[in-house]
Amino acid sequence: MLEKKLREAARADEQTREHIIRELAGSLDEILPAVLHYLQFGPKGGTERIAAEVIRAIGYPRNKSAIPVLIDRIGDLNAPSRKEVVQTLLGMDPEEVVPALLQTLLDQGQHVLYWGEVTNGICAMLADEKTSQEFALPCGSVIAYLLSQEGLKRASDLDFHYLLDVLKKIGKECAVYALPVLIILARQEEASELRGEAQKLIASFDTTSLESYKYVIHFPDSTEGP
Repeated sequence: MLEKKLREAARADEQTREHIIRELAGSLDEILPAVLHYLQFGPKGGTERIAAEVIRAIGYPRNKSAIPVLIDRIGDLNAPSRKEVVQTLLGMDPEEVVPALLQTLLDQGQHVLYWGEVTNGICAMLADEKTSQEFALPCGSVIAYLLSQEGLKRASDLDFHYLLDVLKKIGKECAVYALPVLIILARQEEASELRGEAQKLIASFDTTSLESYKYVIHFPDSTEGP
């Protein structure tokens, strides 16, 4: 029944699709567990996107039990449903979403399948210019910690550039905890895009933040790029 409705909505015109989504969203007790299961395990494509729209239409706080599944789904940066999944998460209270994000970020592959990809997806969401700092700021110190774990770069699909993008989004407010790892990244002997980005982020901090590190911040080639 659910899949039939989702397929019908995927093929329908905009007005009919919105009507079907509202109709499904209105039967909360019956539909939310089924839609979450479909989003995780159902066929991918247009119906996956409609399933995410139904979860969004249910609305917060009634749909807050969907948070873990939604976080898991943002790991696929090319998924048809990703836009709707991200919008649904960002439409919720940061105080509900952020603890779940931190739990996932600190998992480091112990329980989260494809943890590196999921973390990339989380960071892409946090770094987006449309994302409120209320989501990014509480995650900054954990992002800096992950950047300091050199082994993660070799052992997973984690892309350190996504991590660094979050610190760029946070800006000078992350200097107090991020400077040590940024300095290490900027000292890498081998020229790289990551090293250049770390150097630029350090240079963007105010002099007050940098004063305590004046004896260790010295990159002769910092203006030459990676």
